[in-house]
Amino acid sequence: MATYPLSKLIGLRAHRVDEAHREHLLAIKKVDQVQTAIKKKKQEIDDYRIWKEEEIQRRYDSVMYKKLSSDDFEKFKQALANLNIGELKLEDELRNLKNDEDNLKKELEEAKQALKKANSELNKLEEHKKIWTEMQKIENERKEESELEDFHSKKNEF
Repeated sequence: MATYPLSKLIGLRAHRVDEAHREHLLAIKKVDQVQTAIKKKKQEIDDYRIWKEEEIQRRYDSVMYKKLSSDDFEKFKQALANLNIGELKLEDELRNLKNDEDNLKKELEEAKQALKKANSELNKLEEHKKIWTEMQKIENERKEESELEDFHSKKNEF
């Protein structure tokens, strides 16, 4: 029986399916990593807020009932404002992580679609191979029958 003429193409399509599958798994891993980073960042923000409240209280306690010059008082206020800036920076980092998560989820969806398409293309070729193989069997059987008909012995007529 003849070899399937598109067998190399099937190999190529199978390779593309493997690549698409790897890309899909990589996209899943990236989404999981960014989600883990988001959880950690949220926890970091919560911890920072608790620490900030305690730190503000400690700082107020340290200056309570003390005379401060206007420069020292301005420095004190600036130090308190810096605590808020630190919290805002953490929230900005969280916002960036969430944007990254959205982008990675889009990439994951694209990877899913690419995997689906690669599988579909491979399945089409495999289905074609089944049909081609069946047609080859039918053609071979027809040839065998034709050969048998050609080699029938003639009846001797006496």
